[in-house]
Amino acid sequence: MKIVNVIPITKGVFQENLSYFTAKDIKAGTLVIVPMRKKNVPAIVISTEEIKSIKYGLKKAQFKLRPIKSIQSVSFLEPKFIEACKKIAKYFISPLGAVIKDFIPQAILTMPENKGRSFATGEGSSFPQSFHHKIIMVQAPKEDRISYYKSIIREEFAKGHSIFLCLPTVVEINKFSNELQKGIEKYTVIMHGKISAKKIREDWNKVLQEKHPLLIIATKSFFSLPRKDIGTMIIDCESSPFYRLQKRPYIDVRMAAEIFSENMKTRLIFGDLFIRSETFYKHESNISYPPSRLLSEAKQIIIDITINRSFAVISEELKKMIKETIENNEKIILFINRRGHSPVTVCQDCLYPVLCEKCDTPLVLHKKNHKATGAWICHKCLTEKISPEQCPYCKSWRLEILGIGIQKVIENLSEFFPKNKTFRMDSDIIKTEKQGNEIIKKFIATPGSILIGTEILFSYLDQPVERVGVVSIDSLFTLPDFRINEKIFSLLLKLRALAKKNFMIQTRLRQGSGGQARIFENVIKGNISGFYKEEIENRKNFNYPPFKTLIKITRKGKNGAQTKKEIDDLAKKLQEWNPVAYPAFIPKIKNIYVWHLLLKINPEEWPEKQEKLHQILSLLTPQWKINIDPESLL
Repeated sequence: MKIVNVIPITKGVFQENLSYFTAKDIKAGTLVIVPMRKKNVPAIVISTEEIKSIKYGLKKAQFKLRPIKSIQSVSFLEPKFIEACKKIAKYFISPLGAVIKDFIPQAILTMPENKGRSFATGEGSSFPQSFHHKIIMVQAPKEDRISYYKSIIREEFAKGHSIFLCLPTVVEINKFSNELQKGIEKYTVIMHGKISAKKIREDWNKVLQEKHPLLIIATKSFFSLPRKDIGTMIIDCESSPFYRLQKRPYIDVRMAAEIFSENMKTRLIFGDLFIRSETFYKHESNISYPPSRLLSEAKQIIIDITINRSFAVISEELKKMIKETIENNEKIILFINRRGHSPVTVCQDCLYPVLCEKCDTPLVLHKKNHKATGAWICHKCLTEKISPEQCPYCKSWRLEILGIGIQKVIENLSEFFPKNKTFRMDSDIIKTEKQGNEIIKKFIATPGSILIGTEILFSYLDQPVERVGVVSIDSLFTLPDFRINEKIFSLLLKLRALAKKNFMIQTRLRQGSGGQARIFENVIKGNISGFYKEEIENRKNFNYPPFKTLIKITRKGKNGAQTKKEIDDLAKKLQEWNPVAYPAFIPKIKNIYVWHLLLKINPEEWPEKQEKLHQILSLLTPQWKINIDPESLL
């Protein structure tokens, strides 16, 4: 009889190891099913020992040892993969089982037809092991990156190596796979969460059995694929926020990929039109495309900044560009960064905005059609109010709607170009991938048409058009987030890359020597290296990444005073690390108060040289959210 120590592969379990017994010989790395909390869950065996060697300890134990239910697969995970997951779990202060679960699809954990089968060996294959770990960056327009990846695939196939291309969303997977699998369809495997469990299992078996090198295009859930011949891992769309997991264990997939590639001794490529500042700084010497040439030499287009001095939704210059598009039977994209009609309703007497009663956020006017009054909706809790007739603070009747939303842009366009065909893209009307693809298809097929959209258009539009106009982006500059300049610059670069003839930014911010003006200037020149230089200097001055590792600790509660007290108590406990306590940018959501605590740690010290801090944070209850290298501090 043996004692088996396992790691449960499930979320919501904060014990690293659990113990069970069995009469069978089980090796480390085996996938088993164990009973836990009145249900059976998958687990990975990490060690076994004879009961007789610990018999005395078992008699003193305060728990009853339970038997393993069944053995699913032997050698299920590679030891190097488990070691990498341990490093990731430590870095992000997360249970190991939860980390492993994020990189294994559920369909594989419950694959009954493979009971007792060895996964990690790659049956029938003798895979090469001559890999060298290296990180490089490919910063270029998408068509150039795809061309580069094709050359990498040919190179790796010639060496007998497979390639793993990770993408953040299914939409991106579909875009890249259409181009990259041409001519090698037989040796391409595409895997993501929207594929049926049956298909995932079939493709998983193909990965195990295929002797020829493979191109694997997948999401992060398939990092555990047991191919020992993967020589290159590619993380494209590197700047995508979808690489940051929003639920426990709050992993950053890009950091996880660095750890995996280092452990597996594979080449890692980060690719995007614009690489995040911290990634660029860390690996600047390994960039494959000089950032200064990306757009300035790639295309010659007319770029304008129109200063909207007297407020107008559509400036005269932008109207002229739209008119020219229609007359030439061409196409134009108009970008707006906000949903709804008007983002803010303000009392003209006391100057307070009308806020949601459950959330400290302004109600946004949404109109059902051009003539209807519409409703005021909270974008956080979705509470809907027919009409805030009076100011809730001073009871004044003088309420005024302000700001520009996508509905207001459409409303204005219908006045100036009533007969023209317009298409709208925002999350209020696009609920499925099919809807988004249909709108883009109709837009491309309609001469003289206008597409008005928010950021969601990037998920569906995959080809440039003649003209692109930015109707409003100024409001983003008001967000007190250390990444906001980078986000705006990246957004404008993506929009500029969609324009073949003209690109126009409409703004009320005066041109000059300020930060906003320099961002616009760098976009006009395609000067990515110039932006990096200024952004890196600012981050260095204010101790932001890559010069510090940020740890954001969040506490939520129904009682605002109690929540603040708990944050203050933790701040005292962590005082040697100089914590900063502050309310969230939206301090109350759905009647729940939100407070943050921020720590700044030297990157070379986390986590190995900060054992004391790591121990304190590891012992916090699940009610505390710990976010390492957060996407935002707000």
